Amino acid sequence: MTVTRDRVPPVPAPAGEGQERASAQVGRGTRALVRAAQGLAVGWARHWLLLLNLFLALYLGGAYLTPFLMSAGYTGPAKVLYTLYGFTCHQLPQRSYFFGGENGVFFASYSEDVLVANGADPTNDLTMRRFVGNPQLGYKAAIAHRLSGLYTGALVAGLLFALVRRRRGWRPRQMPLWVLALFTLPMAVDGTSHLINDVTGWGFRDTNTWAVVLTGGMFPPDFYVGTTVGTLNWLLRTVTGFLFGFGMIWFVYPLLQLGFEDVLQEVERSGTKEIGR
Repeated sequence: MTVTRDRVPPVPAPAGEGQERASAQVGRGTRALVRAAQGLAVGWARHWLLLLNLFLALYLGGAYLTPFLMSAGYTGPAKVLYTLYGFTCHQLPQRSYFFGGENGVFFASYSEDVLVANGADPTNDLTMRRFVGNPQLGYKAAIAHRLSGLYTGALVAGLLFALVRRRRGWRPRQMPLWVLALFTLPMAVDGTSHLINDVTGWGFRDTNTWAVVLTGGMFPPDFYVGTTVGTLNWLLRTVTGFLFGFGMIWFVYPLLQLGFEDVLQEVERSGTKEIGR
């Protein structure tokens, strides 16, 4: 005789149990994201100076790697770098360093006349910047004199800040605004005067007669004109750029130091100090 057993229907879960499980999963996911965000924040707070100095070093290194890539025949990667750096710099060849030429020196700079004789198009700045060099002259760096000085100053300031920060008992002190002005205004004046000169065509930054008067003509005539290395315009671009970069970093980094110290102290207070390890 066959015994028929009734199947017991499954007991439905309480109405709110599924929602509670879903909420618990969402809660765990949210907590995981929060822990990950906290870990990134703590990691950045602990290593921000190293990361920023590394960025500045890579920025400068990439700009000066570009001409050597051109000389070695890696024109594709070099053109990519020229394009990327072109968003941050005018890249005018008459205001740039050239590397790898046949003149036998490590680097050189050239007047606009020499560049035009070697193929640069002087129609306007956009056509001039397209000239990257040739095997005879070498190839230009991806940034010009002023930015070279600026980012070098920023990197030097960052490295000095790292050394000073290691001193026992040292506390960051914010640079007064008037000191910041001493570092930044020279570049503002020099850059603005060049802009006015280029837009109006007045030529006072081409001849620099004002500098001849101020110095009593104590330097050779070639010092006051042109943009090549050793001229007044090159010197002012480089020095004012360096001062600007150095001053801005020394103004900002103490503020960052204080801010990230507050972040780490807050993490310690909240009991999540181990997250960043």
